[in-house]
Amino acid sequence: MGITGPTGPTGITGPTGSTGATGSLENTMTCFCVQQMRNILEQIISLYPNDVLSITMESGNNVSGRPDSLLPSNSPDAGLFQLKNNQSALEEAVSICRIAAITVTSSVYNDTITFLPEPVLASGCDQNCENALRSYLPVGTSSVSIQAGTRTVATGTILKSEPGMVVVVSNNNQNPTFVSLCKVEIVNKF
Repeated sequence: MGITGPTGPTGITGPTGSTGATGSLENTMTCFCVQQMRNILEQIISLYPNDVLSITMESGNNVSGRPDSLLPSNSPDAGLFQLKNNQSALEEAVSICRIAAITVTSSVYNDTITFLPEPVLASGCDQNCENALRSYLPVGTSSVSIQAGTRTVATGTILKSEPGMVVVVSNNNQNPTFVSLCKVEIVNKF
């Protein structure tokens, strides 16, 4: 076996490749689902100020109370939802990022509620899952049961199928449940 000679000169640098997609978490369907939930919570606070909410977290934990405010207040990036009791004393604050579903109990869906429009996002696995759920749950689908966090969070008919969220109601649009599609685990249609 011979002796290896000296290394030759470095070659010319090749052309720079195209820039890849941004890896920001702000441009994901998961982040959009949180934005959609925040948008709905702002409206629930003003439209249902005295109604009792039943909130299911992604862990399966439940909490209930009346809507109070988003925290930090006056922030477009609020991350907490503050609840109050019947005497208006502050109770739990829950992470908006962890809410799977909110039911407005003993109330009718308010038709003035608006939803954020379809976001423009780079495709990804979270967007694929959200798209599949939304196409599986079109408006008018009846006898639906949705589970998240080991609990059934909604049963009834799909009233709204919007980016990042479906609204499930019982008869006469009662007990609207706002379900984050990014938290759904199991769907049954009977």
